[in-house]
Amino acid sequence: MPVLEQLRSAVQSHSGQFVCSEIHHAKNSKTVHFRHLGTPPEPDFSGLEVNGLRDFYSTFGELTLYLEEESGDAAYFLANPSQWESLDSDFRPWLEGIGDDEADDYLPDWISNCIVVGEIPRSGNYLLIPTTGPETGKVFEFEHDGFEFIELGTSLPDFVERTLDLDPSRLAAIASHVRFITENDGRPWWIEELHDNRGNVIHTEA
Repeated sequence: MPVLEQLRSAVQSHSGQFVCSEIHHAKNSKTVHFRHLGTPPEPDFSGLEVNGLRDFYSTFGELTLYLEEESGDAAYFLANPSQWESLDSDFRPWLEGIGDDEADDYLPDWISNCIVVGEIPRSGNYLLIPTTGPETGKVFEFEHDGFEFIELGTSLPDFVERTLDLDPSRLAAIASHVRFITENDGRPWWIEELHDNRGNVIHTEA
């Protein structure tokens, strides 16, 4: 079975629960369910010769990871290639305040040569893949709060594999962006634990 067929199977079969505590009222708890939602690939996608990119988009059209359906919150959204231009337009204004004298300190060398392939929904943070230089094909999160570029994977398939097998630090990063607020419950929640159908129990790193 090809590697990305294994990845597609892993994505489709993986599900579980987040055990949460109410923010500012930790004695209150709530359990929400998650799954991953992918769409079929575009039949005519050719893509760039970038490590893992063509293979990924020959397997998925788009992919939402750790989706909680009642609130609509999710950890990551990997967009269809038709949406890359729109995501890029949303991302670039974050860089407008960086002057030429600050660029070397704040921006990676590849910033003008990257694809904005996804986002952390409702956060203002984006997923970038450089297309030139030694970092080509790697997945970086642009974290706007600290203006950081955080490496999340050596390729898009590697990023997804790592995200299906979270450690406490990565779980805490997800917890910082999701609140599971619904129409019928306006309270915000913090993930304390992940329980999945692989038998894993992951505690959020404090």
